[in-house]
Amino acid sequence: MEADPRAAAFLVAFILFLSILEGTVIATALPDMARDFGVAPSELGIGITAYLMVSTAFLPLSSWLALRLGPRRVLTASLLGFGIASLLCSQSPTLALFVAARALQALCSSLMTPVGNLVLLRITPKHRLVEILAISTTPALIAPVIGPPLGGFLTEAFGWPSIFLVNLPLTLLGAVLTRRLLPHVPAQRLRFDAIGFVLIAAALSLLIYGFDRLGAHPEHLALPGLLITAGALIAVLAWRWLRRARHGLVPLDALRHRTFVAIAFGPGMLMRLPHMGLALVLPLYFQLAFALSPATAGILLLANNLGDLAVKPFISRILRATGLRLALVAGTAMMMAATAAIAAIPRATPLALMALAMLLVGMARSVPFTGMMSLAFADVEADELPGANVLNSIGNALSAAAGISLGALFLNLPLGQTGAADPLPYRVALLALSALGALAVVLFARLPADAGAQVTQRAALREPPARA
Repeated sequence: MEADPRAAAFLVAFILFLSILEGTVIATALPDMARDFGVAPSELGIGITAYLMVSTAFLPLSSWLALRLGPRRVLTASLLGFGIASLLCSQSPTLALFVAARALQALCSSLMTPVGNLVLLRITPKHRLVEILAISTTPALIAPVIGPPLGGFLTEAFGWPSIFLVNLPLTLLGAVLTRRLLPHVPAQRLRFDAIGFVLIAAALSLLIYGFDRLGAHPEHLALPGLLITAGALIAVLAWRWLRRARHGLVPLDALRHRTFVAIAFGPGMLMRLPHMGLALVLPLYFQLAFALSPATAGILLLANNLGDLAVKPFISRILRATGLRLALVAGTAMMMAATAAIAAIPRATPLALMALAMLLVGMARSVPFTGMMSLAFADVEADELPGANVLNSIGNALSAAAGISLGALFLNLPLGQTGAADPLPYRVALLALSALGALAVVLFARLPADAGAQVTQRAALREPPARA
């Protein structure tokens, strides 16, 4: 398949930006939406939860549909469907209809990025994987920062429906770019594994909702504990079914690669947990403990992402010089140390120094995250990519849900705080998340010295011969 991976990478970057932006832009519009729907703002949380559950539950369908119908056709349809669902969201007169439209939007979103990534991984040579993934994943740093302020501006200037209507020209553009930039891949005749889909969707839905309830109400552990336990048991049944099924919905062949398992479900998952927890803890830490305005807190978060972006142009050279194992060990250690240092910042610290500290955290994060994404598929064969793509997306979704839940859980520990402005709960949460991520350093160190050498084009390191 002859195609330019850079063109496909920019397309996937655009789609990822659209998907993440939609998940964050709604936050600042919730009060206005609640007023128009005639409900309490807290009741609109169901719209966010429904989006996360549906988009995660339908992830397993992405690769099957892409192979069965052709990735270009599926991606074009999902983009147009995302636009139609956005239009329905903007015109919803009741909360029930809004949640239904939001679920349709989530279904389309669950197909967009995984299908684009599947094609991108197939057409990208191993030695260019770091470069191409650095391009395609950059929007994941930008969209969460501009989403809330953009949502606030659109809501104030044009009303909350505008945050959904803005998707219409973007999805049309995405559909046109898909037809032009994504190479044609012939469709295949595949059976649909209905039992596998039901088991996987049920397990993921229960786990995601259980994590959500754990973070929202940590004082009531019975319900989230029951949901998470049930989800884990059904996940075991799904794994056993997929191992035995002749035409399983999600092939498990990629799990034979130690490097893939390490990134999707091992130390890579441990490292992603604190990253997602910080997305909840840091904005509250700056606004409540430091009494900063939302705009000022946004500047600090922007500095964090700018630090990551500043290192991106040099990622290939850094990974080639150090090798992926050392990059993951050293990068993760520096990221967790920098995060722990944020917990010790005094209240009287000048804003410029706080921004510098956040910049350094972002710079420390850049190397291990890009290294993880490159190593995940370093040893995966071309015919194993569909299953590997879905399994990796599932690992990311579970990391996000569990990380946010843990962040909320740490914040709600009974530490005797005098109020929301007490910095102690936030400092404890930052330290606990850093300690959790530090466990990944030990596990990354156990990877082979030459892990991912074909991706970085770095000569494999030879172990010294044992003495007799």
